Amino acid sequence: MKVYTKKAIWLFSIFLLISSFILQAGDKIDPILWKKALKLHDEAIVIDTHSDTPMALLAEEMDMGKKNNKGEVDFIRMKEGGLDAMFWAAFVSNSNDEKQPSRVALDLIDEIYQQVDRNPNLARIALSPTDIYEIHKEGKRAILIGMENGSPIENSLRFLRDFYRLGVRYITLTHNSNNAICDSSTADKPKWNGLSPFGIEMVKEMNRIGMIVDISHVSDKTFWDVIQLSRAPVMASHSCVRAICDVPRNMTDEMIRALAQKGGVIQINFYSSFLDSQYNKKFEETRKALEPEINKLRETYKNDRSAVWREMSKLFKEKGPSAPPIETLIDHIDHVVKLVGVDYVGLGSDFDGAGSFPIGLEDVSGYPLITYHLLKRGYKEADIKKILGGNFLRVFNSVIQVSKEMTSAK
Repeated sequence: MKVYTKKAIWLFSIFLLISSFILQAGDKIDPILWKKALKLHDEAIVIDTHSDTPMALLAEEMDMGKKNNKGEVDFIRMKEGGLDAMFWAAFVSNSNDEKQPSRVALDLIDEIYQQVDRNPNLARIALSPTDIYEIHKEGKRAILIGMENGSPIENSLRFLRDFYRLGVRYITLTHNSNNAICDSSTADKPKWNGLSPFGIEMVKEMNRIGMIVDISHVSDKTFWDVIQLSRAPVMASHSCVRAICDVPRNMTDEMIRALAQKGGVIQINFYSSFLDSQYNKKFEETRKALEPEINKLRETYKNDRSAVWREMSKLFKEKGPSAPPIETLIDHIDHVVKLVGVDYVGLGSDFDGAGSFPIGLEDVSGYPLITYHLLKRGYKEADIKKILGGNFLRVFNSVIQVSKEMTSAK
């Protein structure tokens, strides 16, 4: 007789809730396949490499140890969704690039530690793959720290090393604009035509100290510079497939092939506009129509970008297009697997930072649905475990190994 772990019990406890929601959406759950999915999900180490939860925490008074109706993440819903480890991003807007961005990042990192320290029975900070395994065995959530936009480094490799000491294990080199490190995929025009001279030195030092280079948000030319330069595998912490949804933030097939050849991984973003081209088209039409209201929000909350984002999210949830089905997310995973194999794809939700997600994945409690739909597509159990977290752990270990080799060579 199968003895289920505490994690499995939590997963079964949300079976009726999720099943009811899916039936309302017009889909039908196969109870036998769902039971198999929950068992598999329980056995896997499930990892999400990107959420903007720290930004939400600074904007709202929240305790991650309680189930919240604000945002998409808390420790309780992580447990409900069988999510074992998650990177919380210290996101610093490019608008702060010239305004002591290190201070902003430090505030966010402090909030991460504060939330974990308040809930030692639910979560622990993880700094390595070994930590993730140990925390998983304890039945707690492993919280890791990423940095979205490398501007808090402030052109200092000393700052880079200090942030590593504080627990930052990957850096998304920039965000929506060019910075002192590299060009962005969404900038109007390039500043450096790829990596800057400092960006080149920064990538080398990230390799040496064992910090993952994240190429989500960077320009195509920056991506190719990183691929050529980095001695370690690199990661796209929250990106999708451009062949399915043609937006600059997504990766071309050529880029995905190069990422795989480097031993890296693309962690699929859950944001509807990056998953579904029709949704993105309708969203842009809505955004243009709502521009006057958005400008009013910017004026009302001109000193609080988090408040602007929060109110904009509410506005788009009310007046924006309907979210796509979860199958759209699976399509992106499928595309990567067919293109380069199952070893190079994972999950990077962008929860608390995007605003619209596929039906059933409105928050972290919905992760078992991904396992269910992968089984439904015919994926083998061992391959699903790779997608849920194994592929990222391989990359994390490889980056650490390259660091050891570079350090010992000196």
